[in-house]
Amino acid sequence: MSWPGFLWRIICIGLPRGIALFLGLFTLLNIIGELRAPGFDANLWWINLPANWHLVEQAMMLWSASCLIRFGICQRFALAEKIGIAFTFAVLLVCSIWNAISYQQLIAEGQIQSNSPISFSTLIAGCLSVFIYEVLREMPEMGRNTIRLCQSTIAVSCVLSGLLFPVAQMACFGMTDYRRNVDVIVVFGAKVHEDGQLSSILEERVLTGCELYHQGLAPQILFSGGPGVGDIHETQGMRRRALELGVPAAAISIDLNGVDTESTAINTLRTGQSQKWDRILAVSQFFHLPRIKLAFHRQGTEVYTVPAKRLYYFRYLPYFMLREVAAWWWYYIRPLF
Repeated sequence: MSWPGFLWRIICIGLPRGIALFLGLFTLLNIIGELRAPGFDANLWWINLPANWHLVEQAMMLWSASCLIRFGICQRFALAEKIGIAFTFAVLLVCSIWNAISYQQLIAEGQIQSNSPISFSTLIAGCLSVFIYEVLREMPEMGRNTIRLCQSTIAVSCVLSGLLFPVAQMACFGMTDYRRNVDVIVVFGAKVHEDGQLSSILEERVLTGCELYHQGLAPQILFSGGPGVGDIHETQGMRRRALELGVPAAAISIDLNGVDTESTAINTLRTGQSQKWDRILAVSQFFHLPRIKLAFHRQGTEVYTVPAKRLYYFRYLPYFMLREVAAWWWYYIRPLF
């Protein structure tokens, strides 16, 4: 076999197993984390099982995690094991296809809009299809060095899957617009310059939030942020810009202590208890929305998200996305500590 053909065979063996290993470890961590910190379970981020019984769902996810990990670390299976793992993946495949179809139905009905060509569930369905094929096909005989190379490829693929998991969420979930009638629109703060001008990122957020307000989607808009670079607080600059855009002062609420994403989520829910805000619409850039969703999810509350309109060219976009990858994972594991 030629060297390029050999490398391609190694990649075909190692890549799907690395992805499966990551999904299995992620699923297992969610189950274990739920025991330590109720509300930790984030398996919904990769698959939404149509089960209303929590214990049954957890048992199924535990079995799925064991099959994914087993497939990720092993190349050969006994016949009974092969059938059991393939059947488990087939059940997950049906669920992911159902999720993808439901997503497309929401788009067709106009309930959501998306700039992403495919949904995250479609990506998962594609991966599961490859897993099933790899489980069922006969593996070629491999020498010791080839096996070690496959194991290295699996390890690298698993790590890369962990890095790309939040990126895929940004590209799929983050670019989906869930706007609808709610009780309040929450606009997350960002940098305000010393002269009081909003940064381009914050300008986009405020413009989008005010647009949603003028569409009549909520009677109230909440600006949340922290201290600015100079003497002007982020929320002060946001409020001034909203007034310029025609939002009445009576419709504007301020959260002065929204110093980070989690603080904004907590403060919004505390204020919402007195204001009776049950439905919340959050506005930020697409790369920030998965972390916002996670922050509200950890507080036990559903939030609908709207990506801010892109009015400016971000030459620092790769930096923002890379930073969000680290931030997402930190928000994810923090409850364990």
